[in-house]
Amino acid sequence: MFFSEVIGQYSIKRQLIRQAEENRISHAQLFLGSDDTGALALALAYARYIHCKDRGQDDACGHCPSCMKYDKLIHPDIHFFFPSAPNDEHKDREKVSSKLFTDRWRDLLLNSPYFTYYQWLQKLGVENKQAIINATDCNDIIRHLGMKSYESPYKIILIYMAEKIYHSAAPKLLKVLEEPPPNTVFLMISENKDRVLHTILSRTQLVRLPVPDEAAVLQALTDRYQIEEKRAKQIAFLSGGSITEALRLSQHDEEQLADFESFREWMRHCYKNDAAHILRWVEATAKGGRERQKSFLLYGLKIFRMALLHNYKLHEMVRLEGEESKFIHGFSPFINHKNTIQVVEAFDEAIMHLERNANARILFTDLSFQLVKQLQVNVG
Repeated sequence: MFFSEVIGQYSIKRQLIRQAEENRISHAQLFLGSDDTGALALALAYARYIHCKDRGQDDACGHCPSCMKYDKLIHPDIHFFFPSAPNDEHKDREKVSSKLFTDRWRDLLLNSPYFTYYQWLQKLGVENKQAIINATDCNDIIRHLGMKSYESPYKIILIYMAEKIYHSAAPKLLKVLEEPPPNTVFLMISENKDRVLHTILSRTQLVRLPVPDEAAVLQALTDRYQIEEKRAKQIAFLSGGSITEALRLSQHDEEQLADFESFREWMRHCYKNDAAHILRWVEATAKGGRERQKSFLLYGLKIFRMALLHNYKLHEMVRLEGEESKFIHGFSPFINHKNTIQVVEAFDEAIMHLERNANARILFTDLSFQLVKQLQVNVG
């Protein structure tokens, strides 16, 4: 990944290049942004630039030995750590760590650094489990830092989803984060700083990444992914600057269609107060993995937002089409200023409880009957 391949983030790229050129590289940086911002892609481009032996003014050279190794993600002075969990191949939780899944990580990253956390869990085959960065990973980080670098003056530790560092393992990292060996760089990626342990957050320099604008997404779709301009404009508009959403739309993702059909079914059962069908729907939904359930609830929040925009006649901002657009037209009267806050708070609370391993059957049953009540609230 080069800076030129990172979608948007122009001012931050210039800032990172300036830091490297002026030899002011912070020893620990936390790239804060959702999957839609390309935080992982930016961190990887920055690591390549730091290690490049023939840097240009705007990017790494692409032809030095370091860059050639980055093309295959085999540079010996960058070490990747990411959430993992036992799967069919590695079943012992005590022995599971990032190093066991390096090949899968490299394979996914080489395909595209623009992927979601749920896609990573799918790659691991652990959609129904909680993945963490555990004590073994932290010990491996310390071990790598105790060794001399191979080729570059800088040794880089890249940690994906820093909020997944297990609380009992984190103390192992605090000393090296505060007083790292010379020329050590920690590049951490996080979706939500509030979920990063405060003891880690306080030792990092925060780099906030905004969602790219539609123009940047459009350019990437046409130039890099060779999507016809008319279709690319439609995708960029519908994605609202979300890179991962744009890529899903460009690939006609079946998962999004499944979310829509399931959500539509759920809302119909809740509106009718059909307890039997609600409970059957809950039973089916509860069988999915937690990240999949979280993704579904986030999709629901998107639908509620679009319904509210439709009510306020802001049709140009309703970024949906086809069956979803038709559904919004019929569903929007049931989402109004009297129940929007209650519905959004209920969904946010459900997402929070999912992240804390709540029982999915109980959670979705309770949420469903909250919706039964709220969908009966009319604008009168």
